[in-house]
Amino acid sequence: MKPRIVIVGPVFPYRAGIAYCTTRLAEELAKSCEVSILSFRRQYPKRFYPGGDDVDETLRDQTPDDAEFALDIVNPWTWLRAAMRLRREAPDAIVLVWWIWIWAIPYRVLTAFLPPSTRVIIQAHNVTDKEPAAWKRWMANTLLRRGNVIVVHAESEREEAVRRLPGKRVIRTYLPVHELGGAIPSREDAKARLNLVGRNIALFFGHIRPFKGLDLAIEAWRQVAPDLFLLAAGEAWWKGGQHYRALADGLPNARMEFRYIPDSEVATYFAAADVVLAPYRTEAQSGVALTAFHFGRAVIATRVGGLPELIEDGINGLLIPPEDPAALAAAVTRFFTSCDRAAMEEAASRTARQCSWEDYGALFSRLVQGT
Repeated sequence: MKPRIVIVGPVFPYRAGIAYCTTRLAEELAKSCEVSILSFRRQYPKRFYPGGDDVDETLRDQTPDDAEFALDIVNPWTWLRAAMRLRREAPDAIVLVWWIWIWAIPYRVLTAFLPPSTRVIIQAHNVTDKEPAAWKRWMANTLLRRGNVIVVHAESEREEAVRRLPGKRVIRTYLPVHELGGAIPSREDAKARLNLVGRNIALFFGHIRPFKGLDLAIEAWRQVAPDLFLLAAGEAWWKGGQHYRALADGLPNARMEFRYIPDSEVATYFAAADVVLAPYRTEAQSGVALTAFHFGRAVIATRVGGLPELIEDGINGLLIPPEDPAALAAAVTRFFTSCDRAAMEEAASRTARQCSWEDYGALFSRLVQGT
Protein backbone atom coordinates (compact mmCIF):
# COMPACT_ATOMS: atom_id res chain seq x y z
CA MET A 1 0.00 0.00 0.00
CA LYS A 2 1.41 3.38 -1.01
CA PRO A 3 2.06 5.99 1.70
CA ARG A 4 -0.48 8.82 1.73
CA ILE A 5 1.05 12.28 1.55
CA VAL A 6 -0.27 15.84 1.39
CA ILE A 7 1.89 18.58 -0.13
CA VAL A 8 1.05 22.11 1.03
CA GLY A 9 2.36 24.88 -1.22
CA PRO A 10 1.90 26.89 -4.41
CA VAL A 11 1.53 25.01 -7.69
CA PHE A 12 0.84 26.05 -11.26
CA PRO A 13 -0.73 28.34 -12.40
CA TYR A 14 0.97 30.41 -9.68
CA ARG A 15 4.07 32.14 -10.95
CA ALA A 16 7.75 31.66 -10.28
CA GLY A 17 10.14 28.89 -9.37
CA ILE A 18 8.62 27.71 -6.11
CA ALA A 19 5.29 26.90 -7.76
CA TYR A 20 7.22 25.03 -10.45
CA CYS A 21 9.18 23.09 -7.81
CA THR A 22 6.05 22.11 -5.89
CA THR A 23 4.34 20.96 -9.07
CA ARG A 24 7.33 18.84 -10.09
CA LEU A 25 7.83 17.40 -6.60
CA ALA A 26 4.21 16.26 -6.60
CA GLU A 27 4.76 14.56 -9.97
CA GLU A 28 7.80 12.69 -8.68
CA LEU A 29 6.24 11.64 -5.38
CA ALA A 30 3.17 10.33 -7.22
CA LYS A 31 5.43 7.55 -8.59
CA SER A 32 5.74 6.00 -5.12
CA CYS A 33 3.07 7.67 -2.96
CA GLU A 34 -0.61 8.55 -2.98
CA VAL A 35 -0.35 12.33 -3.29
CA SER A 36 -2.81 15.17 -2.80
CA ILE A 37 -2.02 18.88 -2.99
CA LEU A 38 -3.35 21.58 -0.71
CA SER A 39 -2.64 24.91 -2.35
CA PHE A 40 -3.69 28.53 -1.97
CA ARG A 41 -6.80 30.43 -2.87
CA ARG A 42 -4.79 33.57 -2.09
CA GLN A 43 -1.03 33.55 -1.41
CA TYR A 44 -0.44 37.07 -0.10
CA PRO A 45 -2.20 40.22 0.99
CA LYS A 46 -1.72 42.61 -1.91
CA ARG A 47 0.65 44.83 0.07
CA PHE A 48 3.10 41.93 0.42
CA TYR A 49 3.12 41.12 -3.29
CA PRO A 50 4.43 44.28 -4.97
CA GLY A 51 4.19 42.91 -8.49
CA GLY A 52 1.09 42.41 -10.59
CA ASP A 53 -1.08 39.30 -10.62
CA ASP A 54 0.67 36.26 -9.08
CA VAL A 55 -0.91 33.85 -11.58
CA ASP A 56 0.58 32.97 -14.99
CA GLU A 57 -2.32 32.12 -17.29
CA THR A 58 0.05 30.39 -19.73
CA LEU A 59 0.50 27.71 -17.04
CA ARG A 60 -3.21 27.10 -16.49
CA ASP A 61 -3.20 23.86 -18.51
CA GLN A 62 -0.32 22.52 -16.37
CA THR A 63 -2.23 22.83 -13.10
CA PRO A 64 -2.19 19.47 -11.26
CA ASP A 65 -5.56 17.72 -11.46
CA ASP A 66 -5.56 16.84 -7.77
CA ALA A 67 -4.72 20.33 -6.46
CA GLU A 68 -7.22 21.91 -4.08
CA PHE A 69 -6.92 25.72 -3.88
CA ALA A 70 -8.30 26.18 -0.38
CA LEU A 71 -5.98 28.25 1.84
CA ASP A 72 -6.50 32.01 2.02
CA ILE A 73 -3.79 33.97 3.81
CA VAL A 74 -6.29 36.53 5.16
CA ASN A 75 -9.04 34.05 6.15
CA PRO A 76 -8.18 31.98 9.25
CA TRP A 77 -11.32 29.88 8.80
CA THR A 78 -9.73 28.32 5.70
CA TRP A 79 -6.71 27.35 7.80
CA LEU A 80 -8.92 25.73 10.44
CA ARG A 81 -11.05 23.85 7.90
CA ALA A 82 -7.93 22.50 6.23
CA ALA A 83 -6.40 21.59 9.59
CA MET A 84 -9.49 19.62 10.66
CA ARG A 85 -9.57 17.85 7.28
CA LEU A 86 -5.94 16.82 7.68
CA ARG A 87 -6.68 15.54 11.17
CA ARG A 88 -9.55 13.40 9.86
CA GLU A 89 -7.56 12.04 6.93
CA ALA A 90 -4.40 11.41 9.01
CA PRO A 91 -1.95 11.19 6.11
CA ASP A 92 1.31 9.36 6.64
CA ALA A 93 3.22 12.58 5.95
CA ILE A 94 2.76 16.21 5.09
CA VAL A 95 5.28 18.24 3.10
CA LEU A 96 5.18 21.95 3.89
CA VAL A 97 6.74 24.13 1.21
CA TRP A 98 8.40 26.97 3.13
CA TRP A 99 9.83 30.16 1.66
CA ILE A 100 8.39 33.23 3.41
CA TRP A 101 7.54 34.28 6.95
CA ILE A 102 3.94 35.25 6.15
CA TRP A 103 2.82 31.60 6.10
CA ALA A 104 4.25 30.77 9.54
CA ILE A 105 1.00 31.15 11.47
CA PRO A 106 -1.28 29.36 8.94
CA TYR A 107 1.19 26.49 8.66
CA ARG A 108 1.45 26.31 12.44
CA VAL A 109 -2.33 26.00 12.63
CA LEU A 110 -2.24 23.13 10.13
CA THR A 111 0.41 21.25 12.09
CA ALA A 112 -1.23 21.86 15.47
CA PHE A 113 -4.12 19.55 14.60
CA LEU A 114 -2.15 16.75 12.94
CA PRO A 115 -2.23 13.33 14.61
CA PRO A 116 1.11 12.28 16.12
CA SER A 117 1.52 9.58 13.47
CA THR A 118 1.78 12.12 10.63
CA ARG A 119 5.36 13.04 9.77
CA VAL A 120 6.04 16.71 9.03
CA ILE A 121 8.65 17.32 6.32
CA ILE A 122 9.54 20.96 5.69
CA GLN A 123 10.99 21.76 2.29
CA ALA A 124 12.78 25.03 3.15
CA HIS A 125 13.58 27.06 0.06
CA ASN A 126 14.78 29.80 2.42
CA VAL A 127 15.62 29.38 6.09
CA THR A 128 16.59 33.06 6.25
CA ASP A 129 14.29 35.67 4.71
CA LYS A 130 15.67 37.62 1.74
CA GLU A 131 14.89 40.87 3.59
CA PRO A 132 15.78 39.60 7.10
CA ALA A 133 14.49 40.89 10.42
CA ALA A 134 14.49 39.46 13.94
CA TRP A 135 10.70 39.15 14.05
CA LYS A 136 10.66 37.28 10.72
CA ARG A 137 13.27 34.88 12.08
CA TRP A 138 11.16 34.31 15.21
CA MET A 139 8.05 33.57 13.14
CA ALA A 140 9.96 31.17 10.90
CA ASN A 141 11.39 29.33 13.89
CA THR A 142 7.91 28.72 15.34
CA LEU A 143 7.11 26.71 12.23
CA LEU A 144 10.48 25.10 11.55
CA ARG A 145 10.54 23.60 15.07
CA ARG A 146 7.41 21.64 14.15
CA GLY A 147 9.12 19.66 11.40
CA ASN A 148 10.35 16.13 11.95
CA VAL A 149 12.91 16.89 9.27
CA ILE A 150 13.90 20.04 7.37
CA VAL A 151 15.23 19.80 3.82
CA VAL A 152 17.47 22.66 2.64
CA HIS A 153 19.38 23.32 -0.58
CA ALA A 154 22.69 24.81 0.52
CA GLU A 155 25.32 24.18 3.18
CA SER A 156 24.95 27.76 4.44
CA GLU A 157 21.23 27.11 4.96
CA ARG A 158 21.96 23.85 6.78
CA GLU A 159 24.37 25.62 9.12
CA GLU A 160 21.81 28.35 9.79
CA ALA A 161 19.06 25.84 10.52
CA VAL A 162 21.29 23.80 12.86
CA ARG A 163 22.31 26.97 14.70
CA ARG A 164 18.75 28.17 15.15
CA LEU A 165 17.14 24.78 15.79
CA PRO A 166 19.49 22.66 17.93
CA GLY A 167 18.75 18.95 17.76
CA LYS A 168 16.53 19.22 14.69
CA ARG A 169 17.20 16.82 11.82
CA VAL A 170 18.33 18.90 8.82
CA ILE A 171 19.16 17.39 5.43
CA ARG A 172 21.02 19.31 2.74
CA THR A 173 20.48 18.33 -0.87
CA TYR A 174 20.55 20.09 -4.22
CA LEU A 175 17.69 22.09 -5.72
CA PRO A 176 16.77 20.33 -8.99
CA VAL A 177 17.05 21.82 -12.44
CA HIS A 178 14.24 24.18 -13.51
CA GLU A 179 12.98 22.85 -16.86
CA LEU A 180 10.88 25.90 -17.71
CA GLY A 181 9.79 27.39 -20.99
CA GLY A 182 8.94 24.43 -23.20
CA ALA A 183 10.68 23.91 -26.56
CA ILE A 184 14.09 25.58 -26.89
CA PRO A 185 14.68 27.72 -30.01
CA SER A 186 18.10 28.19 -31.54
CA ARG A 187 20.20 31.05 -30.22
CA GLU A 188 19.90 32.86 -33.55
CA ASP A 189 16.10 32.53 -33.71
CA ALA A 190 15.75 33.66 -30.08
CA LYS A 191 17.91 36.74 -30.66
CA ALA A 192 15.89 37.57 -33.75
CA ARG A 193 12.64 37.40 -31.74
CA LEU A 194 14.11 39.96 -29.33
CA ASN A 195 15.55 42.15 -32.11
CA LEU A 196 19.05 41.50 -30.79
CA VAL A 197 20.66 39.75 -33.75
CA GLY A 198 24.45 39.82 -33.59
CA ARG A 199 24.58 40.99 -29.97
CA ASN A 200 26.65 39.41 -27.20
CA ILE A 201 23.95 39.14 -24.54
CA ALA A 202 24.24 38.88 -20.76
CA LEU A 203 20.82 38.14 -19.25
CA PHE A 204 19.60 39.35 -15.84
CA PHE A 205 16.28 37.55 -15.28
CA GLY A 206 13.45 37.15 -12.79
CA HIS A 207 11.78 39.17 -10.08
CA ILE A 208 14.01 42.21 -9.64
CA ARG A 209 14.49 42.77 -5.92
CA PRO A 210 17.26 44.74 -4.18
CA PHE A 211 19.12 41.61 -3.04
CA LYS A 212 19.56 40.45 -6.64
CA GLY A 213 21.93 43.30 -7.50
CA LEU A 214 20.69 44.71 -10.80
CA ASP A 215 22.14 48.03 -9.66
CA LEU A 216 25.55 46.34 -9.47
CA ALA A 217 25.17 44.96 -12.99
CA ILE A 218 24.23 48.39 -14.32
CA GLU A 219 27.28 49.94 -12.67
CA ALA A 220 29.47 47.15 -14.09
CA TRP A 221 28.12 47.85 -17.57
CA ARG A 222 29.74 51.28 -17.53
CA GLN A 223 33.06 49.41 -17.44
CA VAL A 224 32.57 46.83 -20.24
CA ALA A 225 33.03 47.07 -23.99
CA PRO A 226 30.11 48.61 -25.90
CA ASP A 227 29.55 45.42 -27.91
CA LEU A 228 28.43 43.57 -24.76
CA PHE A 229 24.68 43.89 -24.20
CA LEU A 230 22.86 43.78 -20.84
CA LEU A 231 19.30 42.49 -21.06
CA ALA A 232 17.32 42.78 -17.80
CA ALA A 233 13.91 41.11 -17.94
CA GLY A 234 11.51 40.77 -15.03
CA GLU A 235 9.07 42.48 -12.73
CA ALA A 236 10.63 45.19 -10.53
CA TRP A 237 9.77 44.80 -6.84
CA TRP A 238 10.21 47.26 -3.95
CA LYS A 239 12.24 49.67 -6.10
CA GLY A 240 10.31 50.38 -9.28
CA GLY A 241 11.52 50.21 -12.84
CA GLN A 242 12.09 53.95 -12.96
CA HIS A 243 14.77 53.59 -10.28
CA TYR A 244 16.78 51.18 -12.44
CA ARG A 245 16.12 53.09 -15.65
CA ALA A 246 17.60 56.16 -13.98
CA LEU A 247 20.68 54.16 -12.99
CA ALA A 248 21.04 52.94 -16.59
CA ASP A 249 20.53 56.36 -18.14
CA GLY A 250 23.00 56.90 -20.97
CA LEU A 251 23.89 53.21 -21.40
CA PRO A 252 23.41 52.41 -25.11
CA ASN A 253 24.13 48.70 -24.62
CA ALA A 254 21.40 47.89 -22.10
CA ARG A 255 17.69 47.12 -22.28
CA MET A 256 15.36 47.06 -19.28
CA GLU A 257 12.13 45.08 -19.71
CA PHE A 258 10.30 45.53 -16.42
CA ARG A 259 7.39 43.15 -16.72
CA TYR A 260 6.59 39.62 -15.69
CA ILE A 261 7.95 37.21 -18.30
CA PRO A 262 5.39 34.38 -18.67
CA ASP A 263 6.47 30.79 -19.07
CA SER A 264 5.59 30.94 -22.76
CA GLU A 265 8.44 33.45 -23.28
CA VAL A 266 11.08 32.05 -20.91
CA ALA A 267 12.76 29.91 -23.57
CA THR A 268 13.21 32.91 -25.87
CA TYR A 269 15.13 34.91 -23.24
CA PHE A 270 17.40 32.11 -22.03
CA ALA A 271 18.08 30.75 -25.50
CA ALA A 272 19.04 34.25 -26.67
CA ALA A 273 21.47 34.72 -23.77
CA ASP A 274 25.18 34.01 -24.11
CA VAL A 275 25.65 34.14 -20.34
CA VAL A 276 23.34 34.64 -17.34
CA LEU A 277 24.11 37.02 -14.47
CA ALA A 278 23.43 36.39 -10.76
CA PRO A 279 25.29 39.17 -8.88
CA TYR A 280 23.22 38.52 -5.76
CA ARG A 281 23.88 40.02 -2.35
CA THR A 282 22.39 36.96 -0.65
CA GLU A 283 20.77 33.73 -1.86
CA ALA A 284 20.09 30.22 -0.60
CA GLN A 285 20.02 28.72 -4.07
CA SER A 286 19.11 30.19 -7.44
CA GLY A 287 16.26 29.04 -9.62
CA VAL A 288 17.53 31.44 -12.28
CA ALA A 289 20.91 29.69 -12.37
CA LEU A 290 19.22 26.28 -12.54
CA THR A 291 17.03 27.52 -15.40
CA ALA A 292 20.15 28.80 -17.16
CA PHE A 293 21.75 25.36 -16.85
CA HIS A 294 18.63 23.75 -18.34
CA PHE A 295 19.24 25.92 -21.41
CA GLY A 296 22.97 25.15 -21.40
CA ARG A 297 24.00 28.65 -20.41
CA ALA A 298 26.92 29.51 -18.12
CA VAL A 299 26.30 31.72 -15.08
CA ILE A 300 28.38 34.55 -13.60
CA ALA A 301 27.47 34.73 -9.91
CA THR A 302 28.67 36.00 -6.55
CA ARG A 303 30.20 33.82 -3.84
CA VAL A 304 27.19 33.96 -1.53
CA GLY A 305 24.90 31.35 0.01
CA GLY A 306 24.64 28.17 -2.00
CA LEU A 307 25.80 29.60 -5.33
CA PRO A 308 29.41 28.33 -5.01
CA GLU A 309 28.01 24.82 -4.43
CA LEU A 310 26.25 24.97 -7.80
CA ILE A 311 28.58 27.08 -9.93
CA GLU A 312 32.13 25.82 -10.50
CA ASP A 313 34.44 28.71 -11.24
CA GLY A 314 35.79 28.40 -14.76
CA ILE A 315 33.78 25.23 -15.45
CA ASN A 316 30.06 26.01 -15.75
CA GLY A 317 30.36 29.69 -14.88
CA LEU A 318 32.43 32.29 -13.09
CA LEU A 319 32.38 33.34 -9.42
CA ILE A 320 33.08 36.85 -8.14
CA PRO A 321 32.99 38.64 -4.79
CA PRO A 322 29.66 40.25 -3.79
CA GLU A 323 29.09 44.00 -3.98
CA ASP A 324 31.88 44.42 -6.56
CA PRO A 325 30.81 45.90 -9.92
CA ALA A 326 34.44 46.06 -11.12
CA ALA A 327 34.83 42.31 -10.52
CA LEU A 328 31.58 41.67 -12.37
CA ALA A 329 32.74 43.79 -15.31
CA ALA A 330 36.05 41.91 -15.40
CA ALA A 331 34.30 38.52 -15.30
CA VAL A 332 31.92 39.47 -18.11
CA THR A 333 34.84 40.70 -20.21
CA ARG A 334 36.78 37.52 -19.47
CA PHE A 335 33.83 35.34 -20.43
CA PHE A 336 33.39 36.96 -23.82
CA THR A 337 37.09 37.34 -24.66
CA SER A 338 39.01 34.38 -23.27
CA CYS A 339 36.75 31.62 -21.88
CA ASP A 340 35.98 28.42 -23.76
CA ARG A 341 32.29 29.20 -24.05
CA ALA A 342 31.35 25.93 -25.75
CA ALA A 343 32.97 23.90 -22.98
CA MET A 344 31.25 25.98 -20.30
CA GLU A 345 27.87 25.49 -21.96
CA GLU A 346 28.41 21.74 -22.08
CA ALA A 347 29.37 21.80 -18.39
CA ALA A 348 26.21 23.79 -17.62
CA SER A 349 24.09 21.16 -19.37
CA ARG A 350 25.94 18.42 -17.48
CA THR A 351 25.15 20.12 -14.16
CA ALA A 352 21.49 20.26 -15.15
CA ARG A 353 21.49 16.50 -15.74
CA GLN A 354 23.13 15.87 -12.35
CA CYS A 355 20.47 17.93 -10.51
CA SER A 356 17.70 15.51 -11.45
CA TRP A 357 14.13 15.53 -10.24
CA GLU A 358 14.12 11.72 -10.13
CA ASP A 359 16.77 11.54 -7.39
CA TYR A 360 15.25 14.49 -5.54
CA GLY A 361 11.82 12.83 -5.51
CA ALA A 362 13.37 9.57 -4.33
CA LEU A 363 14.87 11.39 -1.32
CA PHE A 364 11.47 12.74 -0.30
CA SER A 365 9.91 9.31 -0.81
CA ARG A 366 12.39 7.89 1.70
CA LEU A 367 11.66 10.70 4.15
CA VAL A 368 7.92 10.08 3.86
CA GLN A 369 8.57 6.49 4.93
CA GLY A 370 10.69 7.62 7.87
CA THR A 371 14.12 6.69 6.55
